[in-house]
Amino acid sequence: MKIVINTQMRENYGSADKPYWKFKGGETYIVPNLSVEQALKIKDSGIPTLTALIESNSDMFEEYVQNWVILDDDVVVVEPWETPFNLYWEQGRWVARRTVNNDEYSFMRANVASKTEGYVMLMGGDRENFEVVYTMRNGDVVDSKDVIEYLKKAA
Repeated sequence: MKIVINTQMRENYGSADKPYWKFKGGETYIVPNLSVEQALKIKDSGIPTLTALIESNSDMFEEYVQNWVILDDDVVVVEPWETPFNLYWEQGRWVARRTVNNDEYSFMRANVASKTEGYVMLMGGDRENFEVVYTMRNGDVVDSKDVIEYLKKAA
């Protein structure tokens, strides 16, 4: 079983005094591989900790949980062009990860196979230790700070 959490994002195109909010899509977060006991506990108690980790709110931007549901692990919950974040409880903290494959729906250069993002989730939507690595079609793994130079050399 898994929890699927959908969010909505909004950006303020105005100011704090005169806001002009626009909806800007959202994210899908998945907590995979839940036991029956975990799913029942979540069904009874909700997801207050995950909500507090995901949601953020400022004068200029907000992301909030729109809905969540518990589903079987094999249920498809996103369109082929979307890549959700998977959430894992590791070493006493929640970690978010996703790997975006460079396929027909992607925008990355042809020699990039995938991009993997990850971070430690903090309260209020804050993130710590945000990392991005690119896996090239030849198998090389390149850190985000080095990818531009790598791609220049490969051209």
